[in-house]
Amino acid sequence: MLMSLNVHRTAGARRFGLWAVLGMAGLLAGCGSGGDIPPQEEPADFVATPKNATSAVLVGEFLFKDPALSASGRVACSTCHEGKFGHADQPGGGLPKGGPAVTLSGMRSSPTARYLNTGFAFRLDGTGKPFGGFTWDGRADTRRQQAQDPFFDSVEMALPGSPKQPAELLKLVRAASYFKDLKALYEPDQLDTDAKLFKRVSELLEIYQRDDVDYNLFDSRFDHSLAGGAALSASEARGLAIFRDPARGNCASCHTADGNKPVFTDFGYAALGVPRNHTGPKNADPAFFDLGLCARNKEVDPQVKGVARYCGMFKTPTLRNITRSAPYFHNGAITSLEDAVRFHFTRDTHPARWYRKADGSADIAYNDLPAAYRANLSSGQPFAATWVPGDADMADLMAFLATLDDEDQTEPLK
Repeated sequence: MLMSLNVHRTAGARRFGLWAVLGMAGLLAGCGSGGDIPPQEEPADFVATPKNATSAVLVGEFLFKDPALSASGRVACSTCHEGKFGHADQPGGGLPKGGPAVTLSGMRSSPTARYLNTGFAFRLDGTGKPFGGFTWDGRADTRRQQAQDPFFDSVEMALPGSPKQPAELLKLVRAASYFKDLKALYEPDQLDTDAKLFKRVSELLEIYQRDDVDYNLFDSRFDHSLAGGAALSASEARGLAIFRDPARGNCASCHTADGNKPVFTDFGYAALGVPRNHTGPKNADPAFFDLGLCARNKEVDPQVKGVARYCGMFKTPTLRNITRSAPYFHNGAITSLEDAVRFHFTRDTHPARWYRKADGSADIAYNDLPAAYRANLSSGQPFAATWVPGDADMADLMAFLATLDDEDQTEPLK
């Protein structure tokens, strides 16, 4: 039985114009033909509107949390995006594991799935600077697109097939106890082919992450202070000042902190030169490099694919719930938040602290970015290290960052 959830209703249904007219014309023509009309596929950009918005959120949550939708029967979307950890990785767990026996690691950490409602499709601005998209390399233009690949990724849910051949996934969906609730949300002709049902599954996952209040709480101590509630402590306020000061932290140049409900990202991309994570299986090959934006897996991507200026770039994540979402950076190479902050100030001045070989010995600087692309590295403060935080400054920065945790983030960290 579906339970009521506190959700936000979104804008009304999209209209389909000529497609709907042609569909009706085909139906009328079929009435006199004496034969059954085969199911008609939808336009690629068609998005169905569920009959009940509240129920749609709940069915989307069932899909998100169902480990049966994986080859192992043990991995769900929520396995790598846990609500009690800000819908990100489990802190201290290293790179997430999946695959048929839940023994395989990928090469990227799982960023938080919260606060993405202000996200937008990937684009280049007038100067060629990249913005937007979903995932670390922005290859998905919407959350429903982003939700499709993990079902079939060999190191995630690892089902046979692909987004274009989702039959194995759909067998599991049709067998689920909540499938009757999914069917009740749509007209029969919106579910009468595998392609349509797969689109509905993707859309419901997007609806859940878009409309469930847990993903857009804006109830951190920082939010309360902006709304006129309890002020930040002296230490937290000093940390915020460092964060915003271009001559000191300069953090807000990428992690934008303006407005009444800032999400602490400019949705841009940067090549930070993060150290190589030797626990990633692919990194055992010294010739392998995760080049991010210039190597993203899209069928046709002439804007950035193979373009040298974008190699080594990854999307700037939100800092909300940042104390809960270790490990840090795209490859999870740094597990401590304080170390992640210090890296920005000491990457160039103390490279031996960060760049190590698998055996722990010193390695070359920027060891996870080929020399040909090191001109792409972010520079300026904090990397210029014209100001470096002392211990008291770092304590203030940590105190401020902790104010970005949502109120529901009470699970003790390991």
